[in-house]
Amino acid sequence: MKTLYRNGTIVTMDPALPQAQALVTEKGRILGVGSTAAMLNLAGSESKTIDLEGAALFPGFNETHNHLSMYAIFRQYAYLGACMTIDELIQTLSDHAANTDAPIIVGYSYDDTLLTDNRQITCEDLNRVTTDKPVVVIHISAHLGFLDTRAMAQFSITKNTPCPEGGVIHKDSQGNPTGRLDETVWFNIVSKLETPDPETYLSLLEETVKEFNQRGITGVHDAGLGIEGMPDVVYDSYATLEAENRLPLRVFLSAMPDAFDTIQPAPLTEMGDTRVIIGGVKLFIDGSIQAETAALLSPYARHDDWKGELVMQVEEFEALVQKYHAAGHHISIHGNGDAAIETIISAIEKAQAASPQHDNRHMLIHSQMAHTGHLQRMRTCGIIPSFFCMHVYNWGDRHKELFVGPERAARMNPAGEAESMGLPFTMHVDTPVLPVQVLESIQTAVTRKTRDGHVLGAEQCTTQYGAVAAYTSHAALCSRSEKHRGTLTAGKLADMTLLSKDITTVPPAEIADTEVLMTIVGGEIVYMSDSSS
Repeated sequence: MKTLYRNGTIVTMDPALPQAQALVTEKGRILGVGSTAAMLNLAGSESKTIDLEGAALFPGFNETHNHLSMYAIFRQYAYLGACMTIDELIQTLSDHAANTDAPIIVGYSYDDTLLTDNRQITCEDLNRVTTDKPVVVIHISAHLGFLDTRAMAQFSITKNTPCPEGGVIHKDSQGNPTGRLDETVWFNIVSKLETPDPETYLSLLEETVKEFNQRGITGVHDAGLGIEGMPDVVYDSYATLEAENRLPLRVFLSAMPDAFDTIQPAPLTEMGDTRVIIGGVKLFIDGSIQAETAALLSPYARHDDWKGELVMQVEEFEALVQKYHAAGHHISIHGNGDAAIETIISAIEKAQAASPQHDNRHMLIHSQMAHTGHLQRMRTCGIIPSFFCMHVYNWGDRHKELFVGPERAARMNPAGEAESMGLPFTMHVDTPVLPVQVLESIQTAVTRKTRDGHVLGAEQCTTQYGAVAAYTSHAALCSRSEKHRGTLTAGKLADMTLLSKDITTVPPAEIADTEVLMTIVGGEIVYMSDSSS
């Protein structure tokens, strides 16, 4: 049956027809877009009508870097992102411990720079949580973690434990581990945490997908398959949901090298109408700026002798890039610091020179400290940057005061410059690093407002249209699905988001307050707010 959407604003994100009065869908795709009269004629008398009641219909949002499958596991853990003191953090973990039978007490989204204690937690702090179970805390960056004494014993972290390449075991003046682990040594611990059984995980994954739908999201790039320690269970769960018509989301998976090489997927040519696909490989080259593990060209603001470091040798990294590029695979590479970004772009340039690939569309994830020259080189060699613009709101003031200083902080996540030079870019919030949020991300890209209300680098503000394109038309480029989604154009999939306001025209300060009224995937309503039901 045909469905007619009318009595609202159709924001197509298609330059050929930017706005329309009505839209018609049939069999999961858009049949036509245009005037009310023309669409009434196209729909015919037997069609279903959805009255938009003055709301704005957009292409469905596509969040191009997150860890949805890992976040599904985290839903079992204690959320620490609202804790402002160490005592509050300990109490939150203790309350969680009293209400779970999990063998290890785990908390996530701990942000040390929000603590009024003005110090980092230690194993002695975490020893207060419980007397009988190990305790593990995941930093908000996800690039480091903290263990209590029982957890260090369980995972064999002692004063004699050697640090693996690209990792740090922090120690006190007597050489005893403090409980803090960085990068590769931390990722090794994460991979050993207990994972839910397949049945439980399937339920957690389905709940998490619904949360993304509630934010107007119809597609994601779920990055780092394998980092959660159970790639087979994750992929099988997605496949089960798809097979049972219970996956109201289009999922582009990027796998860690070990998982990717085991699965051996074919090079991506087009995502099309599928709901889940392993589309590429995920690589890391540095850490997190707020954890001071990102690789910078100049020292951190409060450490004259520390620039961070790459997590692997340049030669090893370049060999991996060349391997996957030459085989025609899509590569998503994590790079925060400008030294890491330089390494990534150079590696892709070398790989392209050695094995020319037309229209490769590799992604440089985060790209937070990209220089003007970096952006120009990305445009030349076809790299699509994905910016973490919500960093400006959440950590902008602290980047300015603590981590990189005013000048470098002002141009972090240079989406405005990318837009002005015609470089396609996307945006993300890296869930579970931050809660699922699209409208807040768009508003921050447009305003560059920090948590304390300052404007950080006004010259890097994007237009409202450009920020929306980052979640729609530009996002579709990254999964080679621009023929199928990203704009509301006849013939494309009916993946759509109904908002209470047109966020391309409202005052910027109102974008985040806009309500998601409806989310539609393949022509089916998968989420409807109470106010639109």
